[in-house]
Amino acid sequence: MNETETQFYTEREARDLSRAVEQLRGGRETVLRDWMERVRANQAMTTGQALAEPLLLDHVPQLFDAILDRLEINRSRDDAEQFATVHGFMRRLSGYNIAETVLELLMFRRAIWAHLTAVGARVEGAYAAMEQIDGMVDRAILASLNAYLDPQAAMLERDAEDGAQGGTDPDGSPEGTPPPGTSP
Repeated sequence: MNETETQFYTEREARDLSRAVEQLRGGRETVLRDWMERVRANQAMTTGQALAEPLLLDHVPQLFDAILDRLEINRSRDDAEQFATVHGFMRRLSGYNIAETVLELLMFRRAIWAHLTAVGARVEGAYAAMEQIDGMVDRAILASLNAYLDPQAAMLERDAEDGAQGGTDPDGSPEGTPPPGTSP
């Protein structure tokens, strides 16, 4: 935790917050596993249920680490937002709808809360951590949605679909065919 934050919190609150971050970092795999189980079990998450584990995880482990680093060493908020941006973009390319994209990150927040509860984190530390984590997850949701809604994502999505169907030549004609107005 940086000096500015330790001035904001009492010494006890700072210790409780540091302990909560340690508990989250130590439970990283548990939090990620819980999050994946929540995604797979949620009936509204039909796309996430079908993804292989590496594709489902995507950038969530890096997002989790960046959030904890923000709390612990004051890592730039932009780092977490960058992982969320890539995550939202990849979710669009994976066929997620917008509601699934948001719901997935809401379940991520819930998995973090559930872990702090399960390990018996001190209430003061858990609330101090979650107060900051909630804000970062909210920003991650917005960054993810911005990437999901980015018009360039739609263009790349079409390019990916064209590639799966054999693609097109630079002039827009089906791959391997001569351009319009020319003879074969």
